[in-house]
Amino acid sequence: MMAIPIPSRQLFIDGNWREPVRKTRIPIINPATEQIIGDIPAATAEDVDIAVEAARKALARNGGREWASASGAHRAKYLRAIAVKITERKSELAKLEALDCGKPLEEAAWDIDDVAACFEYNADLAEALDGKLKAPITLPMETFKCHVLKEPIGIVGL
Repeated sequence: MMAIPIPSRQLFIDGNWREPVRKTRIPIINPATEQIIGDIPAATAEDVDIAVEAARKALARNGGREWASASGAHRAKYLRAIAVKITERKSELAKLEALDCGKPLEEAAWDIDDVAACFEYNADLAEALDGKLKAPITLPMETFKCHVLKEPIGIVGL
C-alpha cells in the first residue's frame, strides 16, 4: 500500500519507555494482507501494578499540587496540546491506522481527526468542570444548604 516505517513501541511507565515484565509482545497483522507488520508490548497485571504505583507517586508529588488539585483549565491545556500533536502528525498516523485496520486512507484520516476531537471535547469538559465546582442545589427547606462536589477518584488501571 504505502511505504511507512512501523514504529517499535514499549510501555511508558514512570516517565520511561520499558519492555513489559514478561517481555512478551503481540503481533500487529495488516488485515488487508494478513502480514505481520510489527508488534506491541503485551502488558500484564504485573505491568499495571508497576504503572499504578508510579502514578500514585506522581499524583502525590509536591503534596498533589502538580496534578491532583489542578484546575480543569490546567488539565485542559494538556489535552489540547495532545490534540495539536495528533493533528500535526495526522498524515503519518492515518497511514499507520490504514495499515493497522486494513481500511482506506481517507477513512483512517477521518479517524485521526476524531481522535484529536475527543481530546478537545474532554478539554472542554475539564474547563466546564471548574464552573461546576461546589454548584449549589436548590432544596425546599431553607435550613439546609447543599452543594455538589465532584472529585477525581484517583488512579485507575484500564
